[in-house]
Amino acid sequence: MSRIEFHKQAHYFLALAIAFCLPFAQLTPIFIASMLVNWIVEGDFKNKFIAISKNKLALIFMLFYGMHLLGMIYTQNTNSGWFDLQVKLSLLIFPLVLASSPLTKENARTVFFALILGGLVSSLILLGRATYHYLYLNNNCFFYSAFSFMLHPSYLSLYLCVAIAWMLVGISQKSFTNKWFSNGIAIILIVFFSIINVLLSSKMGLITTILILLGFLIYYIVRHKKYTLGFSGIALIAILMYSVFNYVPAVRDRINNAITSLTTPSANQTDSESTAVRLLIWKAANQVISENFYLGTGTGDLKDKLMNEYQKRGMTGAIEHKLNTHNQYYQVLVSLGWIGFTVFLLSLLTPLVVAFRTSNSIYAIFLLIIILNFIPESMFETQAGVMFYAFFNSLLCFSNNNSSINNS
Repeated sequence: MSRIEFHKQAHYFLALAIAFCLPFAQLTPIFIASMLVNWIVEGDFKNKFIAISKNKLALIFMLFYGMHLLGMIYTQNTNSGWFDLQVKLSLLIFPLVLASSPLTKENARTVFFALILGGLVSSLILLGRATYHYLYLNNNCFFYSAFSFMLHPSYLSLYLCVAIAWMLVGISQKSFTNKWFSNGIAIILIVFFSIINVLLSSKMGLITTILILLGFLIYYIVRHKKYTLGFSGIALIAILMYSVFNYVPAVRDRINNAITSLTTPSANQTDSESTAVRLLIWKAANQVISENFYLGTGTGDLKDKLMNEYQKRGMTGAIEHKLNTHNQYYQVLVSLGWIGFTVFLLSLLTPLVVAFRTSNSIYAIFLLIIILNFIPESMFETQAGVMFYAFFNSLLCFSNNNSSINNS
């Protein structure tokens, strides 16, 4: 094996390792660092940087990270700022590495299989642990954070939603022709991951799952004119939703609490319901934004400014838990102002337009899922969120022939 071939193979296997390990929240940073080291040792920087300079999307993605670097110029809490840059480093690494050394279409497909396998193994571990607790320790660990002990339920649910979407696209494009992974296996996994998402009880995860399944069924009805089968599927989803809401108390209570928080304004500054807390935080964030309109607070001062506003409003719970804005759009507006927010929107909407124009359906769906999940979570404030987005965004954007990534 030549030196060049060795680095290409290492690049590919490290991508597989990253995708597989994401649902476990373990070892992923090590594999990311290893991918970067392999990229550096491989050399050929002239051709790599030429490739990057000609790729407008890669430059936009890296510019967003660059805005955080610029935010260090006028930040006061530099320790917090450098930590924030460290957490978000994937936003720079993956566009840099995968734009200059893109995976092939076939390798990118296999990376998604690695994500599915990681999600499957992780889910089986969670089910096994919950069953053990129920049978031998008399504990119910089948829902939400008690169920997902390795990773926050919202992020694992997000990963499974993307896996479900990729398999549905594969089914619609008739690309699963291998003996070891057929449409039948894909359907079984879609049902299984959907059940796991119910157990994870992430509100946005449940909403995303329902939207993906309904969207696919509507597409199937329109595209193939299979009205009986399509509407039967929609009816089945409606029945399952009704059953979950009425017979799974953990899910029902979370949804009812969220609805109550949205329909009944609360002045309770110590409310423990996550939706109610978010509404109070967003009001506080609006005030901070108005005081730091164009440039924001700076990369490192966001938390300090929010804590001060929480203090003024008597939001003791938010102060105690040092809560961020729980909304990525607010998070960027507060820290980088409208200038940074404009770059952020460009990094989301520009590739979305390209994905639609090139009929890259899975990339378009991925971006729509991410855009939706940015509403209740500041995904870039945790490695679980930023690593997943940065990796799969770059994988789908830069893979060779990415418009047909799901084709055989």
